[in-house]
Amino acid sequence: MANNPYLDQFLMFYSQSDAGNGLTRGLENDLARRTYVPTKLDRELRDAILDCTYRLVILTGNAGDGKTAFIQKLEEAAEATGATVSRPDSLGSHFELGGRTFRTLYDGSVEVPGTTNQEMLANFFLDLQGDDPPTANTCLVVAMNEGKLIDFLSHTTQFKWLSQQLLEHLQLDSPLSDDMVLVNLNLRSVVDAARGQTDSIFDQILDRYVAEEFWTSCDGCPARHRCPVKFNVDTFRLRSTSGLSDKDAEEVEERNASARIARSRLKSIFQILHFRKRIHVTVRDLRSVLAFTLFGKHTCQQIEQEIQGGNADFTDRYYYNAVFDANEKDRILGLLRDFDVGLASLPMTDSRLSFTRPGTSEFRQLFLRFDQAGTLGRTTSDVEDLCRLYDTRPMSPEQRTQDALETSRKYVASLRRKLFFEGDQPDEQGQRKFLSHLLPYDNIEKFMRFIETKTDPSGQLKQWIVLAISRSESIYDEQRGRENICIRTRHDADTAVKAYFTYPAGHFNLEVEEPPAQATYVEFLPTSVHLRHHERNIMLEISLDLYEMLMRIRDGYVPAAGEMRAFFLNLLMFKKQLMSLPSDRLLLSGSDYNLYQMSRTPQNGVSIGVPS
Repeated sequence: MANNPYLDQFLMFYSQSDAGNGLTRGLENDLARRTYVPTKLDRELRDAILDCTYRLVILTGNAGDGKTAFIQKLEEAAEATGATVSRPDSLGSHFELGGRTFRTLYDGSVEVPGTTNQEMLANFFLDLQGDDPPTANTCLVVAMNEGKLIDFLSHTTQFKWLSQQLLEHLQLDSPLSDDMVLVNLNLRSVVDAARGQTDSIFDQILDRYVAEEFWTSCDGCPARHRCPVKFNVDTFRLRSTSGLSDKDAEEVEERNASARIARSRLKSIFQILHFRKRIHVTVRDLRSVLAFTLFGKHTCQQIEQEIQGGNADFTDRYYYNAVFDANEKDRILGLLRDFDVGLASLPMTDSRLSFTRPGTSEFRQLFLRFDQAGTLGRTTSDVEDLCRLYDTRPMSPEQRTQDALETSRKYVASLRRKLFFEGDQPDEQGQRKFLSHLLPYDNIEKFMRFIETKTDPSGQLKQWIVLAISRSESIYDEQRGRENICIRTRHDADTAVKAYFTYPAGHFNLEVEEPPAQATYVEFLPTSVHLRHHERNIMLEISLDLYEMLMRIRDGYVPAAGEMRAFFLNLLMFKKQLMSLPSDRLLLSGSDYNLYQMSRTPQNGVSIGVPS
């Protein structure tokens, strides 16, 4: 069996790898460097630093955001222009370029033996000390935790000017001096809102992971027809058509089209994770979970032993199951399981999948085509394993054992996941549609397109949200609920007549958050939609989960108490803030459908009637 020299190293990108996770930090070896992808930091901030635009550059963010890796790439760029980089210790470096002295610090939050962190930082920032703006021809580049930075500045009198600049910026959002920049990598998103392939960090990392240079040795491996790693890589690998005949090139392009669709659907999983706003996904997180999804935890030798042993079952290692693996402790995989497409309840789809044998023509019609003549296509390795599951399903009451039922559930769940990533179901225009019905988010398309385009044609999305808020207050008259945000004055259960304050929908704007100053050099993607009162600046932040719940309420769903607690705190605060505003009209209702309007007249009187 051929041994791929890169697989063992790729396994070490995963945080919970059995082989160790020594390659999850920085640019530790040649493979880490070859799979490093340029970000906005590299494309814009690096050149600004080397062009002497800044005197101080501070990178903040979580561990794994790529701060150290960026500084290392900055040093390499300086060396490429002729600078001699000196690294006296493992903490940082210094070099001369363009008549300016550059000093870097890889981690300003570490404790150094023999000195305190406060003393180390005071020494690093020495050229910026004093009460006045600095004059030294020095550029400092430091990566550190924001909390540690605030702690240092709050407990020193040596850096009065620097402390004032940074603390007012961090705490009061005041602008920094033109020769200083603070980049918060917590604001960086590893995905963008586009459905197709772009230069997002996700797309670039996936492209590097499956790059042809790392996997050509697998094409001649005797075990290639059963290897789950090769199956996964070939699913997302884009083959070159250079030097191929017209017929072969056409086949490769067709297979590449399928790969691009599967890529976009894998990307959508991470887009959902971003819009749920449960966690900030770092570059290290993304590299880790993609490494497990594609490569698993087994070496070439281990895979060979399993194949030679016979009856190897790789079902759990195919990417469409691995990305939702329930047995792994990785924190990102744990969050992805929350919207596992294999656990959806779709009776019609499940029935069709349950009785369709893998490998048949009916089965093949459901999915994109990845096969191809020769060695350039993807194997049908997963079909063999799916057939084994299909054949062990219970076919009679006597066969309905617990193990048989679990096997049947596993088979259907696996096919649901495969269908989500590889389903071939054209829409009305003949395009392969995104199978959002397999997700627990029925209305995600409108949400994502608004964030991507920042446009709401005919104001439909705002109308839906306004109507949903009104219906959450038991206003079921669609016209009144769409034209106004209606908020009930009291929620007493024994009230005979319900009264509602009304706030015209025209007083609200639907917006997408603009990038803050600290996101100047990062790939920023808003996590929510904002409904803002344009006069009083009262704002409702709508995450994906709250949006989905509002859309269900709009359609008649009544949420349970637990769902109200989980999603409605922002909405509750928004309603309370709105009720502090004067309202010219009240809606009165003796039932949920018969409404009367009480409004103030120009003479400060009161009129009551049926709303027009």
